[in-house]
Amino acid sequence: MSSKGQQTQEKILSATLDLIERQGFHSTGLQQIIKASGAPKGSLYFHFPEGKDQIVSCALQQGSEFINAMINHAFTLADNPSQSVGWLFDGLARRLLDSNYEKGCPVATTALEAGDAHPQVRDACAQAYDLWQDSIARGLCQKGIPEEQAVYEAPLILSILEGALMMAKVRRSRQPLDQARDALLARFPSG
Repeated sequence: MSSKGQQTQEKILSATLDLIERQGFHSTGLQQIIKASGAPKGSLYFHFPEGKDQIVSCALQQGSEFINAMINHAFTLADNPSQSVGWLFDGLARRLLDSNYEKGCPVATTALEAGDAHPQVRDACAQAYDLWQDSIARGLCQKGIPEEQAVYEAPLILSILEGALMMAKVRRSRQPLDQARDALLARFPSG
């Protein structure tokens, strides 16, 4: 693919990710994606011949890689697991506040709407959660948590984080994230 083609594809994916995160899966239409990306309609179908589900799935993969980079960054910079978890929650809280409570997690927003009616999208959501859970478990191990405990804790951290993000978004307050973070921090050594 030419660099111009790659740029067009990236614009489409970026616009799609932004739209589904701000307004949801069902409220995002192909015409909105075309308008927001500035891409010609033909480019949309050239790059994504399977339509909206393919575009959203690819956009979710892009979004999951962004969040995964945040997870890895939190574990790379921190001195201990408690600090890593705290930084992860704080980073996502900042992202939510910076977007005026419009951007929490694109995967959660989409997973709740798409369900079994859109298996390609559902699978992209599952892959994102698997990626994040594995990265959290690996990060905990790197910070000295035994592997068995890290594998147990990772889905708990992710579930608590996702729930807290959703509550913070609908309440337009970071308090649920702060409370969830503080509850989790007590589970891990800080020194």
